[in-house]
Amino acid sequence: MRKQLVAWTILTSALVAVAVWTLLGPPEHPGAPNLPSRSLHAAVR
Repeated sequence: MRKQLVAWTILTSALVAVAVWTLLGPPEHPGAPNLPSRSLHAAVR
């Protein structure tokens, strides 16, 4: 029962991830040093 639940959860999340990837396209994350939060903090200072 528990293994079935874990497998179902993993399958469902994988399907959701594929659906989101298909709809929105791959995530466009900048490199680690250029995180928006860091540049925002630098701009505030």
